[in-house]
Amino acid sequence: MDSLKLFFATLFANIAGLLFPIRNDIFGLVLLFTVNFAVGLFADVCNHREWSFRKAFSFFRDAAIYFTMVASIYLLGHFKGEEAAAVHCVSFMIYVAIYFYGTNILRNARLITGEDSTLFKVLDFLYYLLSLRVLGQNSCLKDYYESEKNRKNML
Repeated sequence: MDSLKLFFATLFANIAGLLFPIRNDIFGLVLLFTVNFAVGLFADVCNHREWSFRKAFSFFRDAAIYFTMVASIYLLGHFKGEEAAAVHCVSFMIYVAIYFYGTNILRNARLITGEDSTLFKVLDFLYYLLSLRVLGQNSCLKDYYESEKNRKNML
């Protein structure tokens, strides 16, 4: 049993050592996902919604998949000898996550505050800026949202 513990501790230490150059990105993702989960949970509590294990499990599954993608992209680039390119790719993925999860955090934070409060107006304005209404002028985002809308209509 001790040798199994030692094996997993060594494996974890080696993987952590390989991922050391992107440690700040990983910590940032942990913070982003934690804030997203906490604000979403608080929004559900404030709006008298039931706790959903399915929703929580879905969140943790999605976060694990995203972490795996980030780590895999970095490790593939590292083993190919293109570590700098891998770091840039991971950085881009982090900014994409910040945009989408940040928008979700703002949406849920708006649900927590009262509509008459100043904080709601600030959050609503920030949500407006980050949502498609303003960024819809960007043809890349507009095309993405249109394709998603069409895909959902087909289901």
